[in-house]
Amino acid sequence: MKKRISYDLRACDPGWPGNPKVEVSPFTQIEKGDSCNQYVMTLFNHFGSHMDGARHFNNQGRRLCEEPFERFFYDSPLLIDLPKQAGEAITQEDLVPWHERIAGADLLMLRTGFAEVRTNDPRCYAENGPYVTPSAAQYLMEHFGSQLKAIALDTISLGSPAATEDGGVAHEIMLGCHRDSESICIIEDVSFAGLEPDSIISAVAMPLFVEKIDSAPVTMWVEIDDACK
Repeated sequence: MKKRISYDLRACDPGWPGNPKVEVSPFTQIEKGDSCNQYVMTLFNHFGSHMDGARHFNNQGRRLCEEPFERFFYDSPLLIDLPKQAGEAITQEDLVPWHERIAGADLLMLRTGFAEVRTNDPRCYAENGPYVTPSAAQYLMEHFGSQLKAIALDTISLGSPAATEDGGVAHEIMLGCHRDSESICIIEDVSFAGLEPDSIISAVAMPLFVEKIDSAPVTMWVEIDDACK
């Protein structure tokens, strides 16, 4: 069974404070006498479920459309639960107990449980979410940078508006600013609701391939072992 874990793009959903969202307006409409329905969409590339490519913080890094196609397919995904409240950090100490499991993964999915706040308190979700510390990012890059293709989170970002400096440094580390070739793509603002940690067989995160841009909205789904439903 396959399950989509990326969100629909909706203008009412939370985004990073001050950033644009999505705007959709009709271009032609059958009900107004046109032959078909068509829409004009204006979309900020870091709104909703999206993937950060290396070029987001690393001006020498690859854009998503330049990544090998295999970067978006995951045969060994790992979902781990790290419950966090508003403003709490995901630290290196949180990750160390999972070292052996992460060593066998090509996608690391961190479930904080904060996705519930996305609907209940969207302002808090946008402005004061959990975040990954620079030390945690450094730990992942040093030990798993050659094998992890991506990390995915159920938060607005790897960082948080409440800890912008730490978030910026963590992005730089993960996206290869301090290494010659390795980077780990960052998939932000997805939902892991209802997933059993050991039930996920594979995953796909397919971004829009748009010329010149660093990152893009992503459609992400997982394949679940039917025996674990």
